[in-house]
Amino acid sequence: MLRAAPKTPPPDPRERALARTLGLPDLVVRVLLARGFDDPDRVRSFLRPDLGSLHDPFLFRDMDRATGRIRQALRQSEPILIHGDYDVDGVTGTVLLHKFFALLHATSKPFVPARADGYSFSRRSVDTILAGGYRLVISVDNGTNAVAPIAELQAHGVDVIVTDHHGTSENVAAPFALLNPRLPDAGYPDRNLAGCGVAFRLAAALARSFSGSMLQSPEFAEFLTDAMAYTALGTVADVAPLVGENRTLVFHGMRALAQSRDPGVRALLDAAGLLHRGADVEDVAFRIAPLLNAAGRVAHADDAVALLCAKGYREAQAAAKVLEGHNEQRRRVERQLQDDVLARAASDPAPAIVLASDDWHPGVLGIVAARAAEQTGKPVLLIAFRGDVGRGSGRCVSGLHLRHALAACSQHLVAHGGHAAAAGLEVRREHYDAFRERFLEVCRTTATAADDAPIDGAASFDELDPHTVRRLDMLGPFGMGHRRPRFATQGVRTVGHPLTDERGQDLRLRVTGSGQILPARLVRGGPRFEELRRKNGPWTLVYSPRLNPRGEDGPVQLEVHELLDDDAGLRSAAGPP
Repeated sequence: MLRAAPKTPPPDPRERALARTLGLPDLVVRVLLARGFDDPDRVRSFLRPDLGSLHDPFLFRDMDRATGRIRQALRQSEPILIHGDYDVDGVTGTVLLHKFFALLHATSKPFVPARADGYSFSRRSVDTILAGGYRLVISVDNGTNAVAPIAELQAHGVDVIVTDHHGTSENVAAPFALLNPRLPDAGYPDRNLAGCGVAFRLAAALARSFSGSMLQSPEFAEFLTDAMAYTALGTVADVAPLVGENRTLVFHGMRALAQSRDPGVRALLDAAGLLHRGADVEDVAFRIAPLLNAAGRVAHADDAVALLCAKGYREAQAAAKVLEGHNEQRRRVERQLQDDVLARAASDPAPAIVLASDDWHPGVLGIVAARAAEQTGKPVLLIAFRGDVGRGSGRCVSGLHLRHALAACSQHLVAHGGHAAAAGLEVRREHYDAFRERFLEVCRTTATAADDAPIDGAASFDELDPHTVRRLDMLGPFGMGHRRPRFATQGVRTVGHPLTDERGQDLRLRVTGSGQILPARLVRGGPRFEELRRKNGPWTLVYSPRLNPRGEDGPVQLEVHELLDDDAGLRSAAGPP
């Protein structure tokens, strides 16, 4: 499909003056202006976000009630059960609270349900809590819509404090206290916190309620470093928008990750091959998070909790080896499922991929859906049936808001939830066909774009020196809601012939403009191999410049998102139409 050319912001006359004031390259300031940062003081705050700028955690409507109940439990030596979730967000938030309670000399037990038990409070959750005699339960990353289980627990005298960021304002549970920034009456100004972020805000509020001596202790400083690292891991892994408080938390959390002396964190970095070179946000998303997630996908998330709670490095290394084994199994299962999904989807002209099977492993649906969405550019829903009920995961890289799309199909679903780019669902077998047709109808009638990220401005290749490209990284951390800078350059030609990667998905190119020759990777450009063999330009490139870690073809390389035919003056998506 050919679409209108993307709009490039016109040159901003303020660029040079602001660049001189800030001592930054013009290209960096061009991005800041395109994103609305035109005041020097605001730019400085953006580049160096301050933890002191976080909102008062007591703005949560129920925070006073939550901290008061926890302090009562501490005074009376009540054991606390922390009810987590099996993904990275839930695991890191659970460990964060568990370690904080240990610092307060409280007794707490992390409890993470098995994926087979279903999301949030299950029958097994309720039975475990009642059998253990707990009188206080704190959820992490779940619980908002667990109406019946929480009502049963409350009826048995169990006070439940929910910390969560999921769910809707319909069918909200009635726990002792509810901390969820997404709910309209939550009281907290930033709605985008991940589950671990809400847990971190609870810990901050509780810490404030104690004497200043505890806050100034070396033990608390060490805990704060680890807590920041956990919050960065969970926030990035959950694809939460890296804006507002999430940006601040991840900015400091990535630094804390590198500084942490926690045995579990060090062993995790070592297992991911990052102990000696440091990690960035992409490393968290594609190397660290899969390791932690593997336990909950193919075994039990308790193994991930065990790693992060390890007392010594030898114990942590052994736990990391367990996760590596789970990750290898996850990769094998994932490859088989991915081949099956792509083969079944290859000849389907539908606007979305919606597939189900009785043979699929439910633990790898999300990651395979993400890969399929990336390769096809379509929304993807994959559902694994066990008996009469199917549980599924969805991913989307287009302009479709996945959670809203599922909400439009709610009459056919048992449950659903998630975000714009990632969601989960539960459907009964007899309703699957009707749900699939309704979802495809929603996709047909909802305007989407294969790649609708705006461009930060025009650039010439002679501006892309290594120093400037390195300074662009000052604008990070990059992720959902705050993507890497994108520029457009016209009149570009290719040099030589393209090469495909090992999967035939991306193309490697060499491109020239302004007297410079740069290596480039055309994302999802495999289907355009023959076209680029026949024609060398002129093209307009939409790309993100990156430092080349190997430097074999030069210090700077381009990640090309779009390749536009200058002659036609029309937009051609990098991937297949």
